[in-house]
Amino acid sequence: MKQAKILDELWKTGGHFQTLLFFAETAHDPDWLRSYSQHEAAASVIRIYQGQIIPPPLQTEGYMRALLAESDAKDVELAIQSRMARQDAILTRPSPPYVWILMDEDSITSEIGGREAMRSQLRYLLEVGVLPHISVRIIPKSAGAHLGLDGPFRLITVRDRQIGYVGARRGGRLIEGPTEITEIAVDYERIGFKALSEDATRARIGELEATK
Repeated sequence: MKQAKILDELWKTGGHFQTLLFFAETAHDPDWLRSYSQHEAAASVIRIYQGQIIPPPLQTEGYMRALLAESDAKDVELAIQSRMARQDAILTRPSPPYVWILMDEDSITSEIGGREAMRSQLRYLLEVGVLPHISVRIIPKSAGAHLGLDGPFRLITVRDRQIGYVGARRGGRLIEGPTEITEIAVDYERIGFKALSEDATRARIGELEATK
């Protein structure tokens, strides 16, 4: 960025080179999922904020199926297999990463797939939530507005660097610039300030699971 700024000032471009650099660093990559999946499979820490749905690493097959049935997926079965493979690559490898999840209360109160599917999903959250490398915390509705309402995002640590991912309806964007990475990390912490503790989250999930 420093070199681009110098060129803009030298040639009086009105910020042309800085703008080009910005788009080069932040442009949508049509192959983002493959790149992200490779980073994810090698991650030591995965931090996720998700709003209205339970994030893929902790979804049951029935929950996935219900979501994908309403999506644009051309082959639902293939999409399920792909998601399950990604999930296994995260959770069942010999040295699994720390997976820290923040999600809105809406994600556990919605009945995705019906009562039985949701009961199984809540039960699964209770099972994995006690594993030492997994942390699940809910942001209660009473918390009101928070930074995550702008959309889901992830921050993963791969060896000595961090990579961000910001979700969107029909695609996503990988982020590697240090400034944006720092901003995402701060956003995650600020959202976490409004979340319930792990114990309080398990109590709330157990309460809902008992009513299904």
